[in-house]
Amino acid sequence: MSHIFLNQVGFLPDSEKKAVLDFAADSFEILNSKGECVLSGKAEHFGTDEISGEDTFVADFSGLKENGRYKICAGGNESVSFDVSDNVYDKLMKDICKCFYFLRCSDAMDKEHAGEFYHKPCHMTKATVYGEDTDPVDVCGGWHDAGDYGRYSTAGAVAVAHILYGVRYFKDLLKVEFDIPKVKGDNGDLPDILAEVKVELDFLMKMQRDNGGVWHKVTTFCHAPFVMPEDDQEELFLFPVSSLATADIAAVCALAAGVYKDYDSKYSEKLLEAARKAYKWLKENPEPVLFKNAEGSNTGEYGEAEDISNRFWAAASFYELTGEKNYLDDAISLKEKLIDFDKNAKAKGYQGDVFTCLGWAEVAGLGSLSILLLKEENELVKDISSRFVAEADRLVANSLKNGFKLCMEAKDFIWGSNMELLKYLMILTVTDKVIAPKKEYKDTITSGIDYLLGCNSMDVSYVTGNGEKAFKNPHLRPTAVDDIEQPWPGLVSGGPNVGLQDERAKEVPKNSPPMKCYYDHIDCYSLNEITIYWNSPLVFVMAGLLS
Repeated sequence: MSHIFLNQVGFLPDSEKKAVLDFAADSFEILNSKGECVLSGKAEHFGTDEISGEDTFVADFSGLKENGRYKICAGGNESVSFDVSDNVYDKLMKDICKCFYFLRCSDAMDKEHAGEFYHKPCHMTKATVYGEDTDPVDVCGGWHDAGDYGRYSTAGAVAVAHILYGVRYFKDLLKVEFDIPKVKGDNGDLPDILAEVKVELDFLMKMQRDNGGVWHKVTTFCHAPFVMPEDDQEELFLFPVSSLATADIAAVCALAAGVYKDYDSKYSEKLLEAARKAYKWLKENPEPVLFKNAEGSNTGEYGEAEDISNRFWAAASFYELTGEKNYLDDAISLKEKLIDFDKNAKAKGYQGDVFTCLGWAEVAGLGSLSILLLKEENELVKDISSRFVAEADRLVANSLKNGFKLCMEAKDFIWGSNMELLKYLMILTVTDKVIAPKKEYKDTITSGIDYLLGCNSMDVSYVTGNGEKAFKNPHLRPTAVDDIEQPWPGLVSGGPNVGLQDERAKEVPKNSPPMKCYYDHIDCYSLNEITIYWNSPLVFVMAGLLS
């Protein structure tokens, strides 16, 4: 069967536009909604690449700029319909922001705003502090992390950070309205995105002990079966404090204090107090306090090998907020330790730069985002800038190795490969918008969004409800058992993964190329789970694309 792969949602009028064909075609035509040919061209042969395994032909139709609905025809084949419009991504933007609302835990959801996806209050009981004979603690609230019902401090902090850095860099994100309950600030309602993020920040501050340390996670001892959230009645446990969680909460609360000060001054002060308490704990506990699951527990571990990047993020975030020299000194000292860590990583084959890492485990890149917000030209800013440029150039070079112009390599198709892509697009976005604007960066970002929304060799949009062939079966408990045919919109799938770590994923044909190691099935937790920190970088990237 022949395919015309393209972004199934559509294109901005002035963006680069392409479709990828897995068959030979001398020419192609663009038809409007009346069936009239409005543009034609020659499909250029690219050849076979490692990541898709396809012998590809590329149809470039960047000359199509008029608003409308179109199809591509080539070699007797027809594509899905797509739009060209300045507003083409409005629904996508609202959906990827509102998905956090649907992931709310406890009693923070209502029928008016959740509609058919409403569920009853869940996980309202106090949590037992694991291994301690102390009173249970109220940690209600926040967002369910992923396909399960766990709530994790480090993962939550990183998801919040992606969004709040999006706000800091791209103010138009504050204008996105996506139908959630209003929250009052100093001068009226908070912008929707800040109202939603506040739900998770409130929870993260509840995870802080009186001494400033932060519990690593709150979950049941083992993952719940596939039941609705309110039917998960097992005992909740708060698992031990880690320096990872404490540093991440210090960093994100300092970041948030700077954002919310213009909207809710008292809340900003509360965030800053939590951040200072966490930073004080870090100074009093300079040795790493890492995390391992309790024996027999199988909920998300979110373990890390070191906490240097977390502490660097905290120092950088505080310095950007306060300008106080002691935080700059801390950041520079931790930077030197990170350089040694980066050398060891490169010795093991890693090709990126630790200072551009933006995931839940290696968070030095988040510290870099704080440094790049500074209005000064010190050596730290110059060094971070040069590292982002070098990494962006590497990604552009990678994009030229395949017909999809995707900035990934075969080794990037791991568990959560779509987050790997989105982290790369964040790097390209910051480099293009803040450091050194370049057409190649913007085009590579566009190609990455195209891939996510259907221009891939699976011919699927990896965002629910967006695109004619959007995936429909996320590994997500509520959507699996709520008796509603469609999942809620705006969820990002983990995506292709050569590891195929679950039993259902092993049904993917052996020796499939990386881009084809995917199966849209609810059992495929290693391919098709969702998480808050797979959605959050897409919010950042789309905010940049539309700014």
